Amino acid sequence: MLQQVWAYFLYLFGIVMDAITVCEHAGKLSPNDLDRQQFPSQYYGNWYFIAAAASKISPSLEAYTTVDNTLFNINEETRPDRLLLRAAIRIKDGSCIPREWIYLVTEDSLDLGTEGRPDRNTELFASNCSSCIIMQETDPHIIRRLLLFSRSSHLDQRYIDDFKKKAGCAGMHKVLVMPRAQEYCDLKPTKGKRKSKKDPLE
Repeated sequence: MLQQVWAYFLYLFGIVMDAITVCEHAGKLSPNDLDRQQFPSQYYGNWYFIAAAASKISPSLEAYTTVDNTLFNINEETRPDRLLLRAAIRIKDGSCIPREWIYLVTEDSLDLGTEGRPDRNTELFASNCSSCIIMQETDPHIIRRLLLFSRSSHLDQRYIDDFKKKAGCAGMHKVLVMPRAQEYCDLKPTKGKRKSKKDPLE
């Protein structure tokens, strides 16, 4: 009996140690691999929204449950400390919703602010996929989520699995992978409409 208990203890200990090892190495979020010299210009252009993760299905994730796919474009705005983020959101019912946000660039930092949302902070992290980026959005008492973006709309499953592993190590075990079953919407000007309480990606 004692031998069985000891074997079970060693088994549980091994699982815990494996989890710690994963999270301290490949599963740990890190900004160290980001190119600080080229920031933020290396992120200009189109990005495809692949997946989102949070600790539970809450305001952090529920907005994405109606989304099939999203195409983003990041570029300079009128000032060097501002980035224009445009989105073409394909809802599961087939409709397209254009949206825009302004990211605020802070000198000597890879973190981004969001115009109109002073409490929201966006951190950038490297991914095992060289053409991907992971973003963590936090807004006290409202959201904390990880978002995976790729230069390609068809991302290899191993990179999605890596994102899930990193999310799990960050305590975010609920993951939504965008279906991407429909065609992507065209990016169009939003005529100044940048914020709405009903925005699918707010």
